[in-house]
Amino acid sequence: MRSFKKAFSLIEVIFVIVILGIVASIASEIIVQVYENYLTQRAVFRVNYKTELAVNEIVNRLTYRIQGTTISKDHIAFKSGNPTPNDWLPIEDVPTAGTKYTTIEWIGYDNDTFSSDKIPNWSGVANYQNASISGFKTYGSDLNNSAKLISYLSNGKVDLTQNRPASVIFMHNENYYNGVDEYSPECMGMIPELNSSTDCIFPVYIDSNSSFKFTRTKDPHSNTLRPKIITERYKLAWSAYALVPEPKGDGLFDLYLYSNYQPWNGESYLDPNTTKNILIDNVSVFKFSENSGIIHFKLCIVERVSEENNISTCKEKVVIR
Repeated sequence: MRSFKKAFSLIEVIFVIVILGIVASIASEIIVQVYENYLTQRAVFRVNYKTELAVNEIVNRLTYRIQGTTISKDHIAFKSGNPTPNDWLPIEDVPTAGTKYTTIEWIGYDNDTFSSDKIPNWSGVANYQNASISGFKTYGSDLNNSAKLISYLSNGKVDLTQNRPASVIFMHNENYYNGVDEYSPECMGMIPELNSSTDCIFPVYIDSNSSFKFTRTKDPHSNTLRPKIITERYKLAWSAYALVPEPKGDGLFDLYLYSNYQPWNGESYLDPNTTKNILIDNVSVFKFSENSGIIHFKLCIVERVSEENNISTCKEKVVIR
C-alpha cells in the first residue's frame, strides 16, 4: 500500500512568508538603528578626539608665551593691508562680546630646545656684570647644540648665525626694559604693519658656545641707539605664533596656526613665507580672554553625521604660565 507524505498547504506557505516578512522588516529596522547609532557614536568620538587634540596644542603653545607679548588682532583689517592702531589690543583688554578681535598672537620662548636635554641648552642666565652693548655671557649653556635644534625646528630659517638670528628678552623684575619704558607688544615688533619698534627685544647670534652677540645697536625703525638693560634672567625665542580663524561658509571656520616668523626682524604672520597649518576645521566658536595672566578659551566644533544631522562639542581650558 503506497504511503503519502503530508505537504504544506498554500495557506500555510503564505502564512510563513508573511511571518518571515515581518521578522525581516523588524530586523532591518534594528540593523538601520544599530548602524545609525554606530555613525553617531563614531562622530561623537571623532569630534571629541579632534577637539581635545586641538585644545591640547593650544594649551602647549600658550603655556610658553613670553609675558607682555600676547595680543589680539582684527584679522580682516590686517589681511586687507590697511590696519589702524584700533585694530589690535592686548589680550587682557579684549571685550568679552563682539567679533572684531578674533586672533591670538604671541612670542613663544624656546622651550623645545631648553627642555630637550637633561641640562638646558640655553641656561636663561646672563652674566650681566660683564655685559656690554655688544653681547653677554650665558654660562652653563650649549649654544651650538641650541643652534642645531632651532635650525631643524625652523626649517633652517633661524640658526643663531648673524644673518639668521634668534632673539632674547631680558626679564626685569619691574617690567621695564630701560628704567623708564615698559615692555609691551609695540616694542617687541608685534605690529610691524604699524611700524612698531623692536626696542625691547634683541636679535642675537652665537659668539661662542656660551656667549651671545647682538646683531645691531640701533632700532631699525627709529634709527636710535637701542637701550639694553641686561638683567640676570632672559628668554630665548625663535618664533612668534598666531591662532587665526578663517571663514569657510555656513557660519563655520577653520582655525589655523601660524608660526616660524620673527617680529624682531619686522615679520608678520601674514608674510608669504610664514608656516601655516590648519589646527582644526569646522569650528563654530573660538573665544578667549585673559585675567591676571591666566588665559581662558573656549573651542567648539561641528562634525557632520548626515545631510540633516550634526554633532557638536565644546571644550574650555585655562592656561597658566
